[in-house]
Amino acid sequence: MADVDPETLLEWLQMGQGDERDMQLIALEQLCMLLLMSDNVDRCFESCPPRTFLPALCRIFLDECAPDNVLEVTARAITYYLDVSAECTRRIVAVEGAIKALCNRLVVAEMSSRTSKDLAEQCIKVLELICTRESGAVFEAGGLNCALTFVREHGSQVHKDTLHSSMTVVSRLCGKMEPQDASLETCIESLSTLLDHDDSFVADGALRCFASLADRYTRRSLDPAPLARHGLIKDLLSRLQRAGEGAHNASTASTPGKKFSGW
Repeated sequence: MADVDPETLLEWLQMGQGDERDMQLIALEQLCMLLLMSDNVDRCFESCPPRTFLPALCRIFLDECAPDNVLEVTARAITYYLDVSAECTRRIVAVEGAIKALCNRLVVAEMSSRTSKDLAEQCIKVLELICTRESGAVFEAGGLNCALTFVREHGSQVHKDTLHSSMTVVSRLCGKMEPQDASLETCIESLSTLLDHDDSFVADGALRCFASLADRYTRRSLDPAPLARHGLIKDLLSRLQRAGEGAHNASTASTPGKKFSGW
């Protein structure tokens, strides 16, 4: 892998017609190996600089004819770049339509297809990393509803770390939501269903999202009543009741009992 010519690698990445697709896939696999196995980040970035390679990778996602297996390796390569340096996010954001294309893969994911499922899970990882620096760009690309839909419809079919990453994306993007946003009602309905999720990380994350949204309403002196249209208050009361019962049981257990000698 050390003998790979970066210029040739970049040229192959930009292929995508007919038999050239195989060359593109080979180039992607080699790039992933270079990024993953490199013991010198600076040298790796010199040979495969993000300023030229990341736009090329993003353009693959913009190729409507690109098959899922190619897109999955492409997403993996983007993930490796982001793992090395969060500064790479701006290179991705700069490619018009790239983030929206990543988000759309969550919507069209087919869990019955292993490749499509792997692609969606890899896209979640990419979006999670992008959100650490450019959550606004992901929000503008419709990432919130895409991630919420993914959690609701496929959360039980993906790996737990992917589920948690999806919820992390949702939590970050909810911080960008405004009371006047047209998609707010859909967001509230989706979050409400997640309050009863079997995974506590997801349920607690949904509750934190409501707290973030409530703060938005409060800061703008608006009535947050719309947040409670789908059972939020009932869930809050239920949580308080469980917390109270738990505290009572703990207190009872720690109180020494009286000993009776008989009746």
